[in-house]
Amino acid sequence: MIRISVSLIALAMFAMPMGAMASTTDVEAQLRAMEARMTELEDKLESANDQLDQASTRLETQQVVIDRVQTDVEASSGLASFLDTLEIGGWVSASYTYNFEDIDGVALAGSNSGIVAANPFKADSNSFSFDQLWFELERPISEENRAGFRADIVFGKTAGLLSGLTGGDGFSGNDLEVYQAYVQYLAPIGDGVTIKAGKFATLIGAEVVQAPYNFNITRGQVYNLFQPITHTGILASTTAGPVDVTVGLVNGTRNFPASDIDVNKNKAILASISGDVNESVSISLAGTWGAAQEAGGGALAGDKETIIDLIIGFSPSDSFEAYINADYIDTENDLTGDTDGYGIAVAGRYAISERTGIAARVEYIDLEFEGVGPMVRDVPLELFTVTGTVDHKLANNLTVRGELRWDSAEDSGVPGDTLFIGDNGLLTEDDQLLGGVEIIYNF
Repeated sequence: MIRISVSLIALAMFAMPMGAMASTTDVEAQLRAMEARMTELEDKLESANDQLDQASTRLETQQVVIDRVQTDVEASSGLASFLDTLEIGGWVSASYTYNFEDIDGVALAGSNSGIVAANPFKADSNSFSFDQLWFELERPISEENRAGFRADIVFGKTAGLLSGLTGGDGFSGNDLEVYQAYVQYLAPIGDGVTIKAGKFATLIGAEVVQAPYNFNITRGQVYNLFQPITHTGILASTTAGPVDVTVGLVNGTRNFPASDIDVNKNKAILASISGDVNESVSISLAGTWGAAQEAGGGALAGDKETIIDLIIGFSPSDSFEAYINADYIDTENDLTGDTDGYGIAVAGRYAISERTGIAARVEYIDLEFEGVGPMVRDVPLELFTVTGTVDHKLANNLTVRGELRWDSAEDSGVPGDTLFIGDNGLLTEDDQLLGGVEIIYNF
């Protein structure tokens, strides 16, 4: 028994270090495993940090892009809101004019005008013409939007006439002209005062340069011989009770071809007063007085010109409208001589239907040209014109017009009153008959 116990004790004593050794080996293995796991975790953590850094960089880049897009959107929104305040329109017009004198082919350029420049916008005989590509652009003014502008730009034969640029075929058909361009402001004075500064259309006359705004294809003699086209300066207009009042200061009474240069340092006054007499009758009295800047081709600093313009408009019904336009002119010009006289035009249009209308214009002109120097005699001029026009709307925004016009010279001071060109291209006629067709597309 004692031997067995000793043996068991010896065995136990031998087994204890072996167990300790086995336990130590397991711990070391676990430690190595934990170290490897920690290394793996550190690698993953470092990788995650790298990914976070990359994500942060991408977010910063994306934020920059977003900020740029937002800025562009805000700018685009601002531009869009500004464009929403603009009014844009215009038209394209072309025409053909035939002179029944059957002008010789080498004399077609400008031959419809004769001495008296009777048809500046339809000057060339028996010719097709691209007249106007016209753009109207305006930011209207109101109490909410007090500042604005207006610009009218024209390309074509009319632009060549307005700018004074000419070519071998009469007036050039490839010119660009700014017909008017001005800044406008609604001043908070009384009921409001509209101020315009720049180049603007005249206040004088019933007819205008713009083709769609006239009853007839051609402009009348009252328009051609008496009335300005544009002015450069400043205007102020307001409403005083039942009338509209406008007054301004401009470079000259007449600027043709269009010019914004004051050639004689003096200025001219431009003014108008207009209003409705009743629902069917309106009246306008306008005029200009002062520096005769380009009346008769030139003017000195002391030269003066007076133009008085009266328009009485009638619109008794939706289908009929008419006007009487009377002008008086008195020019003092030490370079080219004095001019005085008057002209009257009566015109109207009747709408046969919603698509078709007829128009007529009758004019009488009486002018006296007083030459410079004792050897130059005075020259009287009497003109009589009759114009008839038919217009028809072919489609939405598309209108075609046909016209016949007769001009006659009486007591002109020229032997035989030969103010117009005959078939040989020479001034041999005291009258002329023209026919024309015009087509206009409004947009």
